[in-house]
Amino acid sequence: MRAIQTIDRAFAVLGALAGQPASSTLSDVARAADLPKTTTLRILSSLEDLGMVERIEGRYLLGHGITALTRNASSASSLRAVARPYLAELSEKYGENVSVGISDGDDLLYIDTSHAPGAVQVGDWTGRSVPFHADAAGLVMMSTWTEDHLANYTEAPLFPSTANTSTSHDDLATRTSKIRIDGFAWTFGEFSEDVNGVAAPVVSNGDTIGAVNIYGPAYRWPGDIDIVEIASDLTDVCSRISKRFAGASLTKDSPE
Repeated sequence: MRAIQTIDRAFAVLGALAGQPASSTLSDVARAADLPKTTTLRILSSLEDLGMVERIEGRYLLGHGITALTRNASSASSLRAVARPYLAELSEKYGENVSVGISDGDDLLYIDTSHAPGAVQVGDWTGRSVPFHADAAGLVMMSTWTEDHLANYTEAPLFPSTANTSTSHDDLATRTSKIRIDGFAWTFGEFSEDVNGVAAPVVSNGDTIGAVNIYGPAYRWPGDIDIVEIASDLTDVCSRISKRFAGASLTKDSPE
């Protein structure tokens, strides 16, 4: 079976399950997906192995893997929508790009950026994954980790993006401990020698779900502006994003 055809048929099976109000029999799924039973059974078995489908007493329903994927996608989409006007607010005030990022496996993924006007700007980081330890937003996320999580991350040799990048366990443990107390993180030429940034967390239900990063060319940012004042402004905005995100989540999850 061709790879693309296999993917098409897998999505047809998932779509058939998603269209049912409850669990479905093999015959139900095959009929809804317009596929032979043997093909449907083979696809269902593969999806079950991946956690995308569950089988209970001979009936099928969407599995925890699909639930996790949709929940994460929904959270990222909601955070992007809620954060966007606040990113623009900071970008306009400070004249630098402002991005929001989330955890993505072993990296931090930037999901949206507000671009500041000006002739010289750092590139758009939207859609870009960066190492946690080399980035202000990544360090903010790391500051919420357990000791075991940090130890596991630093067990393998960490790549230094620049000569200023912290790569040792002890350095990162000390630094993330301070970030946890301060509530923000500054980086100076650590991901790129020519870029400085400051990040603060976005929190929902006690969990850090993302971080907002104001970053700009090192020759200009932060310039003569008090870095404590900037960090205070940023943490205040992140607090407002957190409250709006919590409100949006409650509205979305409440019964109609």
